[in-house]
Amino acid sequence: MTEDATVSNKAVPKFASFRPKHDPPAPSPPTGNSKPLNSRDQWEASTIVLSEDATRHRHKKHTRHEHESKHQQRQQSGGKQEKNNESQVPITSWDEPEFYIVDKSGDTATLKYGSLHSYTIPSYFRVGYGSILGLSSSLKIDRQLSNEKYVVVSDPSKSHYTTRDKAAFMKVGRGRETRVKSIVPASQRLAIENADFISFDGARSWKRRRLDDPRPVSGSSTEDEHHHYRSIEGKAKPLTVPEDSDIEFNEDSGDVGTDAVDLRRVTLSRRVDLEPGNGDAWLDLIDYQGQTFVDHSLKQRPSAAESISTVDIKLSMYERALTVVKDPEYTERLIIGMMQEATKVWDVKKIANKWQNILQKNPNYVSLWTKYLDFQQTNSTNFRFDELKEAYTKCLSILRKAVLQADGDVARHQDLTTIQIYLLLRMTVCLREAGFSEQSVAIWQVTFEFNLYKPPGSGDMENSPLSSEELETSFEDFWESEVPRIGEEGSVGWGTYSSHGGSPSESKRDELISTSAPTYLIRNWHKVEDARSRQSQQPARTVDETGEDDPYRVVLFSDIKEFIVRLPASSYQTLLSAFLAYCHLPPLESTPDSLKPWWQDSFIRNDDLYGFDNLLRPLDPLKTTTERSRIDPFNLPISNYTVSTDSLFANHDSWFSSFNFRKPGYEGQWDPPDYAWARLVLRTLVDYGIGQDDLAEYFLALEYHTKSGTARKIAKALLKKQPSTLRLYNAYAMIEFHLGNRNTAESILVAAINLSRTLTDNTQKEAILLWRTWTWELLDSVGTEDALKRILTISAVDTKLEVSDVLVNAAACLRAQKTLVDGRDQALSLGEYRYAVLYSECLVLLEYLANERSIDTVLSSYNHTLQLFTNRLAQNFPALELLHQSRARLLYYHATHTHSFKPALVRFTLTDSIKRFPHNTIFLSLYAWNEVRFRIDDRVRTLVHDVVLANSNNSTQDIISHFFAVYIELRRSPTAGSNIHSIRGVFERAVESSCGRQSAAMWKLYFLFECERGGLQRARAVFYRAVRACPWVKELYLLAFERFGEKASVGELKGVYEMVVERELRVFVGLEEAFEDVERGK
Repeated sequence: MTEDATVSNKAVPKFASFRPKHDPPAPSPPTGNSKPLNSRDQWEASTIVLSEDATRHRHKKHTRHEHESKHQQRQQSGGKQEKNNESQVPITSWDEPEFYIVDKSGDTATLKYGSLHSYTIPSYFRVGYGSILGLSSSLKIDRQLSNEKYVVVSDPSKSHYTTRDKAAFMKVGRGRETRVKSIVPASQRLAIENADFISFDGARSWKRRRLDDPRPVSGSSTEDEHHHYRSIEGKAKPLTVPEDSDIEFNEDSGDVGTDAVDLRRVTLSRRVDLEPGNGDAWLDLIDYQGQTFVDHSLKQRPSAAESISTVDIKLSMYERALTVVKDPEYTERLIIGMMQEATKVWDVKKIANKWQNILQKNPNYVSLWTKYLDFQQTNSTNFRFDELKEAYTKCLSILRKAVLQADGDVARHQDLTTIQIYLLLRMTVCLREAGFSEQSVAIWQVTFEFNLYKPPGSGDMENSPLSSEELETSFEDFWESEVPRIGEEGSVGWGTYSSHGGSPSESKRDELISTSAPTYLIRNWHKVEDARSRQSQQPARTVDETGEDDPYRVVLFSDIKEFIVRLPASSYQTLLSAFLAYCHLPPLESTPDSLKPWWQDSFIRNDDLYGFDNLLRPLDPLKTTTERSRIDPFNLPISNYTVSTDSLFANHDSWFSSFNFRKPGYEGQWDPPDYAWARLVLRTLVDYGIGQDDLAEYFLALEYHTKSGTARKIAKALLKKQPSTLRLYNAYAMIEFHLGNRNTAESILVAAINLSRTLTDNTQKEAILLWRTWTWELLDSVGTEDALKRILTISAVDTKLEVSDVLVNAAACLRAQKTLVDGRDQALSLGEYRYAVLYSECLVLLEYLANERSIDTVLSSYNHTLQLFTNRLAQNFPALELLHQSRARLLYYHATHTHSFKPALVRFTLTDSIKRFPHNTIFLSLYAWNEVRFRIDDRVRTLVHDVVLANSNNSTQDIISHFFAVYIELRRSPTAGSNIHSIRGVFERAVESSCGRQSAAMWKLYFLFECERGGLQRARAVFYRAVRACPWVKELYLLAFERFGEKASVGELKGVYEMVVERELRVFVGLEEAFEDVERGK
């Protein structure tokens, strides 16, 4: 027998001789001098011994040595105990219930710090090692599978885990554990499996068996030496070096086989080891490092220290990858990723030096230059606007050379041309926000005139008979002649001028703005600058009376010569998209997916930088809580979704409008993109033929929203030039519908549908758009009966205006259904997904109206159609998003036109759309509108946190999502948990994100919020952070003069003005003399 067995058979001594000879005195009532029980004493007093068996079971765990030691101690101190026995407070009887303490809440600090408080842990807490009172001693708490929600109990002898986790609850919080991986040789495993004996693991010492069994062994001295909590070495710490060569210590990867995140990381690490030159493998591994500190179960973001640690790990991986990856494409991506991470931890000087070294070694990498421009534009330490403009010019020069060298490579030539246009867009937006609107507009005029209106015989870029010098000389004559240019009344174009000449524009005169006393001028400098900016949106001529000696008002050819870009005809559509983004206009429906990120770029998307901001309206103290929390789904100031015909012509009170001109709060507001000039430019481009039917329809919608009185006249003029364009007929009919002329609109649709039957097959496809428009307009204005009769006539040979004689029966429904199903399937088979969406929408409308507005039938039909599209398209294809938007529109109609509907059904459907398109503001706004009625369940905030703002530091994240998060938080009721701190937290998350850090509009909104609620000190702190993050935006500097006013000293305002001058931004009226006069006391 072993020694353990011998000990267990011996009787446990009762120690009867040491019992007190007299009964203890009765407990006296507590007095004022009596010492109260502390929390630990109370806890010990409340501990209950359930039974004698439980006590006996606990005594069996002690060894003989421990019993003898206690016996000797009692003999030595027995006399002293007997003397002082009467003076001690007797042990309270267990039957007295007043000493029981029941704590059901627990200690929340345990979750925060990952372990129990070391000074409040009783000595007997560690007895049992995972055992649970009342269960078999062989069952233990499984530390690997348990979490903060539930506890898993298992038999360790049958468990496959081999890692001992001393801090089992560390993964509930933020703790990290030492990770080891046990490797058992295959030969040893085979020998164990084929052995003819059974090994008794209990007979082995802890030192040999702890590598593959986490259970402790009674009486092991090794365990006491390394893990005893009373050791003089302090709290037990995990070993830093494995003691066995078969143990692999892994600091970077997770616990192998126990967590999906760790398994993924190990897999990526092995892939990098096997393929060190694989750029994709390195990028995947680096991108996955952020999962280390993300605890999705607690929905907590990494702390600042953890984020910095992650960045350091990524930087080291980037540097290792750059030494082994030789592919130029991946080298470029690795460098860009490394510098993006470096901006989070490196100082400005170190980043600038690193960029200089990178560009010297890789001068031909165009994408590196664009990222370098991002750094230059946001570097507030050494910001000078002239240096920034020089960097843009240098980058454009490098691009010109790269384009010439890529003549043989069509794909690369197209990519480089797109980058050229993007840089033009970025530079002109930057010029406008710095105050140089004249030069910004002039660059666009030069680009359009030089590429679209070349003189006859000059040819395209690829085969022009004239040299670049000859073309530039001819264009210089046109520019210096000061004849009207594109976007101005009476413009004829460069080509016409070179052939027939032209007369200069009439002279104009700027209004004089009076500047009174120095103090008034300083306090109201923002008003003076704003008024002068309104007059300086267009370049002036030398004959104009500008009033002030301003060298920037007149743009000479030498000022824009270096920005001339020659573009091929195939890139004109891209140029048009860039111009729309510059003017803060929505994209065309046909805009490629590769260009749509321009409308999500924080350097470009600053719609709310100028004028009043609708987002802050809920802060009005005169509004009630209900008014502040009311959500108008169509009035989101900034939008992002796939543009369609219904959104182009929609009014703001019926559906989502792509244009903001008719929305409340926008009337009379000034925005630097001069929409009158933009409208004339688009009209010229429509006549030129860029964009074809798509741009013509777009221009009619813009005309309707800006000048509805002239929209009808322009529509007729365009139809005279293009009499067979069904999209123009549809646009004309929608204008008449929205102007209240229903009979005229229906007559236009009847004529267009009958005309379509005489056109070619390719042109007839647009007829389904007419039917969709007609059905929806009748549904919104008249009702379901006329709409149903109209859609039933889609299968008729001849379309008539009257529908009173149309029979509504099953046969008619089947005929119309067959026509729509055949059209949808044919469009899908031909890859014409836009028409397939229109057929599907008409089919769903037919089923909705024919089945007495049954929403369940409609959703079932939509799910079937979505499945058809998903089988053929990528998940984020524009046609698929259009189909989801169509479903959302019908859901909204059903919810607002029926007495009873299921909000849960709307929520479930919109959640599905949001998961597919998390940044679509149609789905987000309707979801928030639907959830306003439910004040208890905060689903909107959860959705924003888990879906919309997931991976907010990812480079693919757009600023639209953060604007929506702010919009929702501002409108959240205080009873739902919204307060000044929660709103400020949303703002902080936005401005600290990679996409919101450079958003001047977001910074301005944050500043205005602090002015309204936070007070002067907080507003001042946000102001200086804003001008550091966006040093090129003049509007931010003017906020100090506008909002601080009398609250700021003249010295503080002088410091702000000196920053504007030092950074070389545009100043119309100088304040140097005014500050000197104030200092002299005038």
